[in-house]
Amino acid sequence: MLRSIQFFVLAVLSLLVGGGCGYHFSGEGQGPRPGLKRIAIPVFENMTSEPELGSMFAGELRRQFMARGDIQVVPVDDAEVVFKGRVTQIYTNAVAHRAFERRFQTRLTLEARLYVSLDIRCEDARTGSVIWRDPKLTDSRVFGQNPDPANLDPILTFDNRHLALEFLAREMSIKIHDRFMSNF
Repeated sequence: MLRSIQFFVLAVLSLLVGGGCGYHFSGEGQGPRPGLKRIAIPVFENMTSEPELGSMFAGELRRQFMARGDIQVVPVDDAEVVFKGRVTQIYTNAVAHRAFERRFQTRLTLEARLYVSLDIRCEDARTGSVIWRDPKLTDSRVFGQNPDPANLDPILTFDNRHLALEFLAREMSIKIHDRFMSNF
């Protein structure tokens, strides 16, 4: 009996001391604007040479907000806040290759890493003030290139690259949604 009383007193003291230390979890709650009901996500500006990235990334972000909460995605005129995005950069780096045609001393790329960078911000629809921003959100995905040098198929590489872009749009939209809703 005495042990259980000592344990209880120790637990209560720990809670009192730990609770008053000033530390708390941040990033929990309803984002930077509690009570937010309506958002708009127009097509992102695309500063790259890759076509359709602005609509791909904005469309995926809309899907994330529609599927993962009670915030409505509405036209800009009806919104409380507006997400504005810009695809600022896209590039690839070879990550796996093999020798090809020794007489030319060339290497054939088997896999490449695709990088995409976004500048994303959320603005108050009335004032235009920025309430949340990530100016350099970057992510990457490895995709396979055509592994057969005797039968090069550019469609296969194109399809694999497009699948990598779709993956990045989905993953980056999840990050944007979660960071915004967590106020990070």
